Amino acid sequence: MAILVIDDEKELRETLKNALEMEGYDVITAENGFVGLMLAQEKKPDLILLDISMPVMDGFTVLFKLKQNPITREIPVVILTGQYVDEENLERGFNLGAIEYLYKPIRLTELTARVKSVLRMRSIENEMKKIQMMTERFFVNQIKELFSSVKGVIEMITSSEDVRDELKVLLLENYNKMKKWFELIDYFTHLNDISAEIHRIETKVFDVNSLIKETSEKVKEKFSEVDFEFNLGREALIKGDESWVGIGFKILFEAMAEAMSLGGKIQIVQVTRAGGDGRFVFITVYDETKKLPSDVAKVLFNPYLVSVSEYKPNYNLFAMNVFHRIIEMNGGTVVVEPSEFPSGNKFIIRFHAV
Repeated sequence: MAILVIDDEKELRETLKNALEMEGYDVITAENGFVGLMLAQEKKPDLILLDISMPVMDGFTVLFKLKQNPITREIPVVILTGQYVDEENLERGFNLGAIEYLYKPIRLTELTARVKSVLRMRSIENEMKKIQMMTERFFVNQIKELFSSVKGVIEMITSSEDVRDELKVLLLENYNKMKKWFELIDYFTHLNDISAEIHRIETKVFDVNSLIKETSEKVKEKFSEVDFEFNLGREALIKGDESWVGIGFKILFEAMAEAMSLGGKIQIVQVTRAGGDGRFVFITVYDETKKLPSDVAKVLFNPYLVSVSEYKPNYNLFAMNVFHRIIEMNGGTVVVEPSEFPSGNKFIIRFHAV
């Protein structure tokens, strides 16, 4: 197991590194918060020991950024702090996502005991996730078997000359809806396998603008009544699994098209901006379906919270959940807001630019 130590005190870093390596851990060190943040994203350690008072970027800022990033948000963080810490800062650390505090001067016996405890709990949580995913896969496979049987019956009925055309149309419509749901379930199952590290994504650098255009052309073939309008830069390079990102945009565009049952326009705007955290590619996708209330837009990717709301969106909520997971799996984020136009909503998707 790998542990990342982020502390500006060189002597303490070396002491912690030596002590943890003697316990059999792989230890990575960083002399400030900025370097630590980059290493956390690159190495994905099993645990982070994080100092609070550091130059360049303090520990609270590092902790906030770690928990905002889908790549690093699940990594447990233990804060290293001086002997005295006021109640406000103690609460702040826990609210930001820290799971433990270790007070300096650090006793090595306490350090190793805490580290073992945290990693043991993380191992148990990961095993529980795997069991849950295996259970989900079992039930999904059972449902697929049932679907295969129903599919055979529908195909037999629709090929018969004795069945009225109206009934054939009705059966085919329902068959296509079921087929769409099982496609989403397949994606959902594969995402679970990736989360459980049964499968891995294959990352590379690619132009997301070209991918968006290719994907929209395929969706247009299926939804001829929907028009696409683009305002894209010449090139927008990001790093991720190109195939999965393409699937994500396909799911989003199709969900939007289905929500606009009478047709409409999907507008896609892309810009690249620099900020304090680096350069980002922003892709804003507008549709013309029923406008969401702001409180519903904020929780659109949580089917349970939307289901208990009085407002019922036009979108396929399962599709939205799968789309969101794909974007996060590739290091992106998504924010949904009501559009500034008379109708519709906008999905603001952000990726790290290469």
